[in-house]
Amino acid sequence: MVIVLSYLEFIQEHRNAFLLGTVIPALFGLFLAESVISVMFHVLQPILAGMTLITVETLGAIFVDFPLSVVAGVIIAKKISTTESKYGVLTGAIFLTVFIVIVLSMGILHNITTFFDVFGLGDAVILAVQTAWQQFGFHLGVMMSMFLIFDYFLCMLGGMLGFKIVQLSS
Repeated sequence: MVIVLSYLEFIQEHRNAFLLGTVIPALFGLFLAESVISVMFHVLQPILAGMTLITVETLGAIFVDFPLSVVAGVIIAKKISTTESKYGVLTGAIFLTVFIVIVLSMGILHNITTFFDVFGLGDAVILAVQTAWQQFGFHLGVMMSMFLIFDYFLCMLGGMLGFKIVQLSS
């Protein structure tokens, strides 16, 4: 409990750095998701059927989430002037949480207006989820939970890498 409180105090102390370092890469990631991920969903859906969701999300984690968590780590390490790896882990976890919240917000706004669904990502995701649910049923929830854990660890690793890059460049 003491560790959690010390991390929360650290985040509170450097809230502007965490806000800047997580929101900017997350918004850029949203643009990447809208432009690249939607194409992957549309192209792979006829080929992979139920595996499209897992495949595209994994590729998105590797090619979008991970590099952007490194960027978030670099920005925050520069802003707070520390390169301790434990803060890189924290940065990666906060980045992914902010990114997920922004993506979910856009998904909710997509239901209100199509302005936020420029490349048709919302419809592609819905189709992929429906197909995966038909193929895997309850197991899809287990698979997506395992993917989410993988994504968090990948982003925490990316945050640490960002902090190490700043450490090596100083």
